[in-house]
Amino acid sequence: MDPASIVSGFPGVQEFPEVSNAWHWSPVPGLDFAAVLSEDRRHLFQVNARDSYDEGLVRSLLLAARERESLILSGDAFLNAVPGFRSPGSAFDVLAAARPGVHRYHEVQQPELQEVTWAVFPGYECEFAKPDRYSLEDARESFIRFLKPADLRRSPTPFLRVRYDNTVTKGGTDGPDGVLVVPGTLYRELELLDGAPGSFVEFENFRGQVFRVDWDGSWILSGGGVETRRVGLDGLLEFAAEALNG
Repeated sequence: MDPASIVSGFPGVQEFPEVSNAWHWSPVPGLDFAAVLSEDRRHLFQVNARDSYDEGLVRSLLLAARERESLILSGDAFLNAVPGFRSPGSAFDVLAAARPGVHRYHEVQQPELQEVTWAVFPGYECEFAKPDRYSLEDARESFIRFLKPADLRRSPTPFLRVRYDNTVTKGGTDGPDGVLVVPGTLYRELELLDGAPGSFVEFENFRGQVFRVDWDGSWILSGGGVETRRVGLDGLLEFAAEALNG
């Protein structure tokens, strides 16, 4: 299967400026696709953009993907974040990649192309777990709900896994691994500990640090290498935000 022959035949496709073996196509206004072949011409690295296309940023992504393709294609990680990415005018600091099965770019119309296509997009270091702790389900959820790879203007959504139990609201998580959530969910559950004896919240950041907050008349912070201490809500929320963003 030759990826180049398929992509070059897409309606409206054009060669991407200043990048060899690369293409750009836009099936409808506001939706742009770009892709570049790997050096061995067997794999495709694709960038999607919805209402945020930036040719300079996309060019940087395509070139970085081909330069670092060995890091993207090696191993079995569902999501990969290659450090050191830079593009003028952009705050993104990693080149992110999702393997086939996490993304579903060509799953329906071009299933053979789907199997050799990696989704590449710009990201932030704090958005990806270290070491990789993603199941396929987690990777798919992160890719779609949190990372939003087609938004090339987005701000960071830090990796966050939470486990909690609240004796008053009766809210909580099942199982030992917790769930992936946005930071706002963590902040809300920390606030809801107030007046709920026997309740707790555990949260894990992208570095693999796990912090725990218990309530026994005040908030007690522990874990993650910090000294166990009582904290006020404002200080706790500030600490949590700093821990998530690195």
